[in-house]
Amino acid sequence: MRILRTFLLFLALLLCQRDAKAEAFDVSSSDWEGCADFVRLAREELGDARIIPTSRLDLADLKREDGIILLHPEKTLDSGSLARFMKSGGRVILLDDFGSGDGLLEHFGMARVPVPTHPAEALRNNPQLAIASPAGPHPVVVDVTRVVTNHATGLKHPDLSPVLKIKAANGEPDVLIAVAGAVGQGRLLAVGDPSIVINAMLRYPGNKTFARAIVRYAGDDDVWGKRTGRIFILNGNFEQKGAFGDESTLATEWSERVRAFEDALAATRSEGVSSAMAYFLAVAVALGIIIWVGSTAGRTHHPVVPRFTRGISLSAQGGVAGHAAVIAGDRTSRALAMLEWKSALEEELCGLLGLEVAPAHDVLASQVAAAGLLDTQGLHALRQLLLRMASIETVILSRRQGAMGKIADVEVVVTARTIRDLLQRARARSARVG
Repeated sequence: MRILRTFLLFLALLLCQRDAKAEAFDVSSSDWEGCADFVRLAREELGDARIIPTSRLDLADLKREDGIILLHPEKTLDSGSLARFMKSGGRVILLDDFGSGDGLLEHFGMARVPVPTHPAEALRNNPQLAIASPAGPHPVVVDVTRVVTNHATGLKHPDLSPVLKIKAANGEPDVLIAVAGAVGQGRLLAVGDPSIVINAMLRYPGNKTFARAIVRYAGDDDVWGKRTGRIFILNGNFEQKGAFGDESTLATEWSERVRAFEDALAATRSEGVSSAMAYFLAVAVALGIIIWVGSTAGRTHHPVVPRFTRGISLSAQGGVAGHAAVIAGDRTSRALAMLEWKSALEEELCGLLGLEVAPAHDVLASQVAAAGLLDTQGLHALRQLLLRMASIETVILSRRQGAMGKIADVEVVVTARTIRDLLQRARARSARVG
């Protein structure tokens, strides 16, 4: 298990290597697609001490009075920890269109939907720059009239409060791009366009008003007390550590590595394999070929005996030995062994009496008594033995083997011992008479 974890972590690190370049939604960037102005605006609203732009989110360090603003996340979010954080009182604002926020949306039953292809209002008549308007009396849009979007995605959820929508023309339905709702004692606000708060878009009054309202929504007071917690602002490829709640250390560590592996696979699908990963795969394939060739070339030959030269089982050879093997088989009824002893007893007694054919059992017993081959006790044992064998033979000939029940091995052994004793005494008496 430790080797597997190390391999997955190494693979994730290789897959995650990227060329250095400026990121969109960077909270420290003053470029047109950066978010430095949004951070500055947030500090004006709540003060410098409460606003923390960072590239690392320590989930285990979060408090119920804290808030999180996520701008276009690019790594798999720990939806379980974020959900527990909100249930305890925390607030999460997700602004994401084509990032990795789908996992958090799906966790709360939300789905993405396309925005109208022909919006009723758009900046410069460009449908990709549709203008959104308030969709309900929510505190975030109480002072907002119009918000300019940029390649937004719609959001769908039947139970959450509508916040912003893009009105459609040509008979298309209106589409929500922002929804909000309570999660336990906390709140969740999902917006399908992070471009609303980039530097270039904050020049529009509606966007700036909406951005200020987002910050206040993340940090204003709650029904259970005054909120003085921190507001973390994160964007893009930020790091997540630990877990919120009572999750075990082992589960947290495994969850982090699974998320890292999923992120690496997602990055590979979207951007291809990095040069380091290609080199690693080439080395792995080469080592595999060397190991396979070495094991195949050095393998010794083990001769296999052909089927037509293998030994024949004793039961298939026939003759006396084969007949004995069949009778002694594990699946053979012990009735056959009893009949073999019957035949041997009759043949030996007929030889002592000078008979060519074995008569009926009562006649045979009478002739043995007349010849004086057995005493009274021996004659009684012989009659009992012949009666038992006759009953077994009758059942077998009637093909009702189940009627006599199962014959145990011990009965066959006792019968053999009795027959040997009777024949030994009969031979001794016959010799004295002769």
